[in-house]
Amino acid sequence: MAEYKKIVVGELEVNCYLVYSKESKKCFILDPGDESERIIKIIRDIQLIPEAVILTHAHMDHCGGVSLILSEFDIPLMMHEKELPVLRSDINKEFSAALGLSIPDAPDRYIAEGDEIGADDLKIRVIHTPGHTPGSICLMTGNHLFTGDTLFAGSIGRTDLPGGDFSVIQNSLEILKRFPPETFILPGHGDTTTLKQELEYNPFL
Repeated sequence: MAEYKKIVVGELEVNCYLVYSKESKKCFILDPGDESERIIKIIRDIQLIPEAVILTHAHMDHCGGVSLILSEFDIPLMMHEKELPVLRSDINKEFSAALGLSIPDAPDRYIAEGDEIGADDLKIRVIHTPGHTPGSICLMTGNHLFTGDTLFAGSIGRTDLPGGDFSVIQNSLEILKRFPPETFILPGHGDTTTLKQELEYNPFL
């Protein structure tokens, strides 16, 4: 089963995750929103071998550290195709400039519902969960579900930004509710939780 390390980065305290195999040391970098140098140092310190950067969605606080990481490791950037307008939106550019972040222009590969990324001892399955943004995804490995800004401990992602839709995110939450209750939820901001806990206490579920 894959291991993970959470790194909280940037002014908006985004959870960047390193998902990796303890045996092969191959890893995926999820949502490196800022503090690229610190992320790179941690990768070097624990001797991981990056395979790709994967974005749960393209808001600047989740992708502001991508460019330096890609140049450091020469690896592909992956996201859902419906996130390209979000990535290139004026509001994304304005907020990234205000925070001194550099967002990438485009991914190297689009990923979609049902895709399996990786092989052997490190596999991640893509689950399309629109609502926060049109191309928001969750990423599943073992009993760990990385939910980006779709689902938080006690809450869900906001839907009042361009591309957000409350009725659509409700449909996505219905998909997540079908997973086993013991599934660990690792959100894009805040604390780790379990699906069981969210089914009991999260008012949106």
